[in-house]
Amino acid sequence: MVTEMIMKRIVPAISETRRSPVLRRPDEYGLEYEDVSFQSADGLALEGWYIFSKTPSNKVVICNHFSPGNRYGYAGHLKPWRSAGGFEVNFLPKYKALVDAGYNVFAYDLRGHGMSTPGQNGAYNPKFFEYKDVIGSMNYIKSRPDTVKMDIHLHSMCLGGNSTLVAMRKKPELFNDVKSMMLLQPISGDALVRKLTKNMRLGKKGYHVFEDYYRKLYGFSISDASPILDAAYVKVPTFVAQVRNDSFTYAEEDVQAVYDALPVEDKKIYWIEGTKQRFRGYTYFSENPEQMIEWYNRFD
Repeated sequence: MVTEMIMKRIVPAISETRRSPVLRRPDEYGLEYEDVSFQSADGLALEGWYIFSKTPSNKVVICNHFSPGNRYGYAGHLKPWRSAGGFEVNFLPKYKALVDAGYNVFAYDLRGHGMSTPGQNGAYNPKFFEYKDVIGSMNYIKSRPDTVKMDIHLHSMCLGGNSTLVAMRKKPELFNDVKSMMLLQPISGDALVRKLTKNMRLGKKGYHVFEDYYRKLYGFSISDASPILDAAYVKVPTFVAQVRNDSFTYAEEDVQAVYDALPVEDKKIYWIEGTKQRFRGYTYFSENPEQMIEWYNRFD
């Protein structure tokens, strides 16, 4: 009975999209940009920024995000959003580093996040929904007159990373000419729920009760988030990064398996050390952009 009561509260808290504010804008960092709207593959209105390189450039990095963040990051230093460590995740310094290095940046809000249209049932699931946003972002860059011939790089994170892998499986031809990808903290549903139930001392029973409520509330299964399986469809050079001792998941087991499943020779994995906070992985390349720039520059 206690396990059931706990999961009735936990499952929606983990599964539903929770909007956090788009707190900062590129012009606060001296970046020239425009607000853009585009459509997902299933016709939802999505919002984003197109940030211009400081010098003429034929390169663009398409950036998405984790949940409950958005294209700006996450206002984790503000009272309603402090549950993930109490600090801000700010992507703008990362975007500035890319712009200064000669890249245009296209950053967008996944459905139900930031300023984009709500999703179908209030919950996120990359297998069914957000992969269509990734496809929409690719279609937008490939159809916009000033970007149609640009070299495309991807910067895909957590929910956005899982969604990118699904999109690559569903629509492989769309990614044939992508130059490279950074895949930040992909996560399997199984590893997430196993770690959650262990941390809460609910064990296997907690896992099965989570699955039961997840199915009853949304029609989803824990196995729907399967980046290890989807990674087999990646055909582009990929740099994987992850907080090694991430308290949210079995990172070394799960992310290593994602990396091992990538069927490309040109790949790299980097373990972020010195923290157990998953959200520090989201801030890492804003604070330490050197490896990111070096990776993308390899494929000029």
